[in-house]
Amino acid sequence: MSLLPPALLLPQQTLSRPGARHELPRLAAGFGPCGLLACGASFERSGGLAELLGGLPGGLTVQVWRHGGGEPTVTAVDQMRAEIRRLRPDWVAAVGGGSVLDLAKAAAGLAEAPETAAYYQTHNAAIPPATLPFIAAPTTAGTGSEATVVAVLTDPARILKQSLRHPSFMPRLVLLDPDLLAGCPPATVAAAGLDAFVQAFESYTSRFATPLTRSLSELALTRIAAALGPLFRGDAAAASDMLEGSYLAGLALSHARLGVVHGLAHPLGARFGVAHGLACALCLPAALAFNREHIRADLDALRARHGLDVEDAVAGWLAEMRPVNPFRGQPLSDRTAIVAETLASGSTGANPRPVSADDVNRLLDALFTE
Repeated sequence: MSLLPPALLLPQQTLSRPGARHELPRLAAGFGPCGLLACGASFERSGGLAELLGGLPGGLTVQVWRHGGGEPTVTAVDQMRAEIRRLRPDWVAAVGGGSVLDLAKAAAGLAEAPETAAYYQTHNAAIPPATLPFIAAPTTAGTGSEATVVAVLTDPARILKQSLRHPSFMPRLVLLDPDLLAGCPPATVAAAGLDAFVQAFESYTSRFATPLTRSLSELALTRIAAALGPLFRGDAAAASDMLEGSYLAGLALSHARLGVVHGLAHPLGARFGVAHGLACALCLPAALAFNREHIRADLDALRARHGLDVEDAVAGWLAEMRPVNPFRGQPLSDRTAIVAETLASGSTGANPRPVSADDVNRLLDALFTE
């Protein structure tokens, strides 16, 4: 087995330290004097946006794109693309959670592409290489979007949630600033953190993992496992570890893919409007049980090397964080379509155990009835 994935793609520069966000204007100016900054409402309410714009070096101008909230949609991406084409910025930056990062990443990546975002999402058409530098500063930990070539987008008109990916989507600059996690609500910490753990674990056990990606995943797993509980309970000192763990998981999944949890979470999130991290957290216990015999050696290795019992840790987090299962008792009117989308997912294709239609149905039964 090769140590490396077939193609290794990493952010050009990553800063990981408190206050790293203050470096954004100076470093972005190296790409050119005109920028477009995407952010969410919470960053503006916190005063972070005003602080950032108040510290611009001379000659640098920055326009702001405000994300309206919720999961990033193909329509919002095309709207931001239109603004990029109007302004012609030298760079695009995003300060926010995974939705803001994916929205801006896709808009920057498709800025000069001739078709709509929805077209590329469904036609498997070649995406032209992006030339617009993208900068990412996450405010949650997280999706790991700051370290991937992937943008996950929803198309409400087609009830579809699917990723776009291209090597040129990788951010040029990443700022991991633990201060940006200050004030993050516990429910968001839980959903984002559990998503990061799922991504670390699924990339660790993926059929396409290599020794390098497994090393990244293992580092992410141990870092997240130690930091998630304390951060949920309000320990700000755990923010750096969570950000770094999420980032490492993003690097791993970008090269190794994921598993059936993400294969399920995308069609379910699109239909039920459930936040991605929450959907992943709720799908995880049944998926762990389904995969157990195929990943027993991995579970034993993590327990032996790090004292990390994955199943016990997940059960403990769910008991402490008490995420509400919005799927329980809901009707599954389009079960056949959900099963088909799950089986067609590249994430499901990377699952360590082969997945059949009957398997997906049993996983859905566990999620919707237990």
